[in-house]
Amino acid sequence: MAVSGRVPQGAAHGSAPVFFLSYARHHRGVEDKTGGAEDPDRWTLRFFDDLTFEVAELTTLPRHARPGFMDREVRVGQDWPRRISEALAACRVFLPLYTPRYFTSLSCASEWYLFQARQSAHELTSGARSEAIIPVLWLPMPDTDLPPAAQALQFDHHTLGEAYARLGFLQLIRLTRFKDEYQLAIHALAREVVRVALSGAPQAAKPVDFTTLHRHFENAEGLFDAAGDLVRRVGGRTPLSLPGRRPLALPPGTAMPGTAVRGTALPDSPTEPAAAPQSSADEAVTAYVRAAQTKLTEWFARRPHEIASADFDDFYFREVHPAAKAALVRHLTPHAPDGPSARPPRLRSLPTAEQPPGGAPHVL
Repeated sequence: MAVSGRVPQGAAHGSAPVFFLSYARHHRGVEDKTGGAEDPDRWTLRFFDDLTFEVAELTTLPRHARPGFMDREVRVGQDWPRRISEALAACRVFLPLYTPRYFTSLSCASEWYLFQARQSAHELTSGARSEAIIPVLWLPMPDTDLPPAAQALQFDHHTLGEAYARLGFLQLIRLTRFKDEYQLAIHALAREVVRVALSGAPQAAKPVDFTTLHRHFENAEGLFDAAGDLVRRVGGRTPLSLPGRRPLALPPGTAMPGTAVRGTALPDSPTEPAAAPQSSADEAVTAYVRAAQTKLTEWFARRPHEIASADFDDFYFREVHPAAKAALVRHLTPHAPDGPSARPPRLRSLPTAEQPPGGAPHVL
């Protein structure tokens, strides 16, 4: 299934989901679909509703807006994978609900990977590190059971309460005697979600169909490992120079004819000309790099694990190079030189007596 290439509406002015709840769904058996059995995800749904309420109270979102997104069910007549992909591309905070089943779910791993790819692309292109994955203990899990991508997260679960850190949200929400601890923990989590949403959210991206990752990875372990590779490879890297952030400069000590070398001042004399504007060659190089980086950033946000693949080579020569070349050509239009144009030479016959032997005319 192809996903629209547009950035989800509202991502730029605050109507995108504040948080995305990623969890391992319980699949109902045939006997459960009659409605006689309880919903196996009822506690997760209640947790989501309570957190949504708390986040809404801490923000100024409109009344009709729901600050959270949860993959509740595949609804008839709706393109649910597309909605999940758009929410992943625009949400500000990612909340994985830790259970043993979560880290064996290919869908959960795909959601984590795509959000981590957004964070890595944001860090490479802006230079600012985004840490918008907040782990949530649904059931307590030792760190040794977590994949490296999860172990790399820096979050102190004790800040949500000792009972939560020891038991997880499932026990707090199920047992009446932990009602107060549950309310305090859910409120503390909501405050953390809002804080991260306002200060550490990655830039919105173009939606990517998360199900396409299933063709490249056989299990969740491979996807979580790929997410961990993103963290290791991007961390500490020099950020890319995003298109339009600052103009490119010629190398030190070089200049186009008729221009001053960048970083040096012309003599302060009223008789000498002022510094020339940025050269057309510099502008052309800037345009070329700007177009190329725009295309390359799109690829990295979608499929960074395939940089060395043949698909990437095809993408580069099919889209990146033509777009960059077209931008370069647009800036290489010839310009007439300043001042009066030189008079072109012309041929004129001299009188017969003045013509040299052979009768060739003089060039004047």
